[in-house]
Amino acid sequence: MFLLLGLDSADKNQVAYNYCEQEGFSPHFYDQNASPYQCRFLINGSHSFPELPNLHYDYSASVIHGIGTKAGYYTEELNKHDIRFVEGEQRIELIKKSFPDTKCQLFNVGFAKLDEAYTLTAEDKNKLLEGYKLDPTKQTILYAPTFYPSSIDNMPNGFPADFADYNIIIKPHFFSFEKKTYKYQVRKFNRWAKYSNVFLAGPELFNLVPFMTISDIMISDESSAIFEFAALNKPVILNQNVRYRWSYRLFKSKIRKRMDNQMNPFKEVAQVINNYKELKPNIQAELKKPERKAEARKKISEQIVGLADGHVSERIVSIMNKLLED
Repeated sequence: MFLLLGLDSADKNQVAYNYCEQEGFSPHFYDQNASPYQCRFLINGSHSFPELPNLHYDYSASVIHGIGTKAGYYTEELNKHDIRFVEGEQRIELIKKSFPDTKCQLFNVGFAKLDEAYTLTAEDKNKLLEGYKLDPTKQTILYAPTFYPSSIDNMPNGFPADFADYNIIIKPHFFSFEKKTYKYQVRKFNRWAKYSNVFLAGPELFNLVPFMTISDIMISDESSAIFEFAALNKPVILNQNVRYRWSYRLFKSKIRKRMDNQMNPFKEVAQVINNYKELKPNIQAELKKPERKAEARKKISEQIVGLADGHVSERIVSIMNKLLED
């Protein structure tokens, strides 16, 4: 059973509901006035712990969809769960160091989100590209910008024309579609989508993994998706040509100085660009020698993403079954 708790986001809840139905599951919207919900495992993908009076379970387990680069990953809130499935040994050690008294059981399983990438065959990938009306004989660029701070503003309206020899998949963050603040971003996406070499993934296609799997290179901003793509051992472009709000722009140098240490892992796995003119030559160079940063990608992926081998979900199920047997 899928129980949808995000009552503050009706659009996101509906997208998740539709996806669950398409996959053959039976989703339910949480109702605090309903009869008690009973399950063996409560598997939670949120950064907050669901303390709900009519939700009864034997074990609570945390499986976060994003990797452990975000501050919300290292909070006492997540340790309220009985179990946390973690991406790698370094993450486990950091959690133990930060919360030495935690009673939460920590299991190093790897990054479950990428399992799907290992199930798609070459034929599957071609069918996906054809389904998106893209050319399977061309190399594919995945542009996956975040909503803020974002490179979207500084990407020209004619961006797809400059890359006419490539397929382009544009996969925006869900907030770009959901938040009224970012309506101008959607207008730009729709303008790009008119080009024949472009596929725009709407909010209903929220799963980034299939797009990463069929793409040869990714362009992104300061997003954890960079590490997910790098874990597939593919080249990444880190676009630092982002636009800040006025209040941020006044102190841009201070912000950049503060963020430099946080950005070091990004810079190790990705080729950094600072303006649009640098984009095309760097994409061409990375696709010509995609192995150039392979060692760095492997090293950082092991530290941040952990094991990604297509069998993470199986390990999670095995651990849960064993807990039920004990």
